Amino acid sequence: MKRAFTIIELIFTMVILGIVASIASGLIAKTYIGYNRANAINRANMQVELAITQIANRLSYAIGGTVVKRQSANNTNLAAIDVAPENYNVLEWIGWDKDGFNASRDATTSRKPGWSGFCDIKASSVNQIVTPGSDLSFANTVLRKLSAGLARFDNTKKDVAIFFPGNYDYTNVGYNGNASGVRIISSFTAPNKLNLIAQAHGRITEHYKLAWSAYAVVPVDINATGDDTFNLQLRYNFRPWKGKDYNSATGVKKHILAKHITVFKTYATQNRVHIKLCAKERIGLDKNSTISVCKEKVVFK
Repeated sequence: MKRAFTIIELIFTMVILGIVASIASGLIAKTYIGYNRANAINRANMQVELAITQIANRLSYAIGGTVVKRQSANNTNLAAIDVAPENYNVLEWIGWDKDGFNASRDATTSRKPGWSGFCDIKASSVNQIVTPGSDLSFANTVLRKLSAGLARFDNTKKDVAIFFPGNYDYTNVGYNGNASGVRIISSFTAPNKLNLIAQAHGRITEHYKLAWSAYAVVPVDINATGDDTFNLQLRYNFRPWKGKDYNSATGVKKHILAKHITVFKTYATQNRVHIKLCAKERIGLDKNSTISVCKEKVVFK
């Protein structure tokens, strides 16, 4: 015959179960908190890494001397990155066209790039250069597609710049309205001849680079979420040498690089540009519980 549980045994069992449940719930809560924290760190880390890598990759194609900073509150205030004040928080530069340089019309039969970067000095003149190994018709197609038709050199528009080695800075590439240091392409004839707009101090050398756009990393939506964060936006498809900036130009393309950013700092030392980026993420649903991740990269200019 089976004996029933006594009251004391039942109470003792319930106490033990309560203790076990208390320990288990504590472990589950700690596991959940740990998961949320790890998830927030991972999200912030991934966002910062992707954003800072994109900025660094694009900045590595900057024309020497064209990297500047602006004050977003007053777009007319700008300075070379080496001497820019702390409150200049927009990073801007003119980038040479790596897409047209790396692309070719047919990967199997024609390996000619859109533009080769070489100039035949003997066959060229101040206002027309012969660029051996180039496929300028293809380059024009690439630039037209990249810029939504706004940058091209088929005599319809005269807005693609050509940079020969020289001393460039924000005073002569168009940032302040003076583009005396920039040569402009007017058209092309044959697959390897570029016609340049006449310029009083025109100069050609054996090497050159093409540029169809400047680039700007701009803090936007500051305090839009009621906290101390902002978003970072990449803007391009504008041409300072044509008197346009990332606010005034038609057809400027804008892409969000990262959200919930707390720090975006850039400065230059010798031949290097330093980029620091910090992002904040919530831990779970509690808006007062957050985690921050910072990363820094160096780009040689």
